Amino acid sequence: MTEISNDAGRTLMGSNQENWFYRQLKASGERGATWRLIGSQIVFSRINVTTWFGTEENPYNSDAWDGYMSNKNRTLKTLVDHNIGNNIMMAGDSHLNWVSDLVWLGTEDYDPSTGAGALGAEFAGTAVSSNSPFGAKSSIAQANNQSSLLIRDNEELQWQEGYYRGYYEMQISPEAVRASYFGLPNIRTRNGYEISLANFTVLEGGNALQRPIAGGEVENGALKNGTVSGSNVTFDTNSGEWFVSDFNFTGVTLGGSG
Repeated sequence: MTEISNDAGRTLMGSNQENWFYRQLKASGERGATWRLIGSQIVFSRINVTTWFGTEENPYNSDAWDGYMSNKNRTLKTLVDHNIGNNIMMAGDSHLNWVSDLVWLGTEDYDPSTGAGALGAEFAGTAVSSNSPFGAKSSIAQANNQSSLLIRDNEELQWQEGYYRGYYEMQISPEAVRASYFGLPNIRTRNGYEISLANFTVLEGGNALQRPIAGGEVENGALKNGTVSGSNVTFDTNSGEWFVSDFNFTGVTLGGSG
């Protein structure tokens, strides 16, 4: 599969759409648009999945952009050659949460501690109800252990989370893009419960996730150079009440409406 992934003629988009995409990127930069918000069905960033389902011979997921490296490289080359920054990739499909600096690894210098050399950021979200690919019966500890291995093996990957089902929201202004991730502690019943998992910011002109990533702390998963609180503090969007989820979902009330 490695040979197929690196085939110069292999394209995910098809030549017509691919050329259209590059023209739109260049036109966006030329007219001075502040942000480029790029929707992608699958994760764009390179992800070494050897500890998950990959092998030493095939460490990447050929069912994502890693299976179409020439197409990916042409996209990154367009951004670099035309000095196009403030790029925000938005992805799904994997049923997991991923947040990465957008990086041309192996070609452009990149410092994961500062984000220097990045071209923007990628936000990829999980599913609302489909099972976690880490295993439908995985515990939080098991899922977070796998997240930690993925964070370790991928220098551009800053946060990864695979236990909670949920979604993310984005707030976009001329000054910044902010992404807020939420997890659903109970998808067996209809309810308004959500846990704030992590919050990220990309400043205009920053071209990388703002440091410290997520303010240095997330609720769950694995965060590079940060901590995981594991508080299970849950908000009921229907009643405005806060409580701590106990996974049997009896709950312990923390505070009143807010």
